Amino acid sequence: MSFVLESLRADWEAFLVFLPRLIYAVVLLLVAMAAARIVGNLLSRLISRSPRFRPNERFIRRVVSLVIVSAGLLLALGVMGFTGVAASMLATGGVLAIVLGFAFREIGENLLAGVFLTFSRPFELGDLIKTGDLTGTVRSIDIRSIHIRTADACDVFVPSAQIFREPLYNYTRDGLRRPSFTVGVAYDDEPESVIGLLERSTAGVDDVLAEPEPFVTIAEFGAGWIVYEVFFYLDLNASARGLVAVANDVKASCWRALREAGMTFSTDVTTAVDIRSAPPVEVHGGKT
Repeated sequence: MSFVLESLRADWEAFLVFLPRLIYAVVLLLVAMAAARIVGNLLSRLISRSPRFRPNERFIRRVVSLVIVSAGLLLALGVMGFTGVAASMLATGGVLAIVLGFAFREIGENLLAGVFLTFSRPFELGDLIKTGDLTGTVRSIDIRSIHIRTADACDVFVPSAQIFREPLYNYTRDGLRRPSFTVGVAYDDEPESVIGLLERSTAGVDDVLAEPEPFVTIAEFGAGWIVYEVFFYLDLNASARGLVAVANDVKASCWRALREAGMTFSTDVTTAVDIRSAPPVEVHGGKT
């Protein structure tokens, strides 16, 4: 019985000696948790003011809080004298990260690419972008994927790694777009007259920018037609009608101008027929 009492007394005295370290470690861990909460709330307020980082606010807050709490736990273990445990945790965490990195390489690649995209941010919500063969409007931005709505109302979730790895086209970053279309006009019509007519017709359409000014080039000399390509600029941020409506107005204006000028034209340069060269047909009635 005396042996048990002596053991309990020795353990109690050891605990009393260890108690200040334990209290200090617990306080240190609580401070780290409180700091993680405070820093997380502060980051949430700052990020909510920035449209650029707002979609990833939750992820950034979690990562920062986890880093602060993990650092506090390692410091608490060191204060209690468990430096070997802390070192083992760091080593185990590193090995586990390597193993998980190989096992979930694509997921890790997307997460890392998402973090880089969060800070570089080559696009915003509502931008019209193209990545690979996919073109659409950005609907939401997550760390793992980007939600894109295509023109045919299809929702596509593109992995962040694909957008980070491949060339990215942003058509609405500054709102300036340069659409174009081709039209075939007969060789009978002077090229200078056709170019001037198309440029004036295009420049007269609402929302077409005067600077940079529209221009027309001879794209090709076909078998029976000269193919002209019409280029014009518009600012999508200032236009209320959009790209499709303005482009249709430009095409309609050019069609009307060519028709009123009596020119023979067609977008299909292989099947258009010059009806002006057809001779009149006379029909004579008679008795047999």
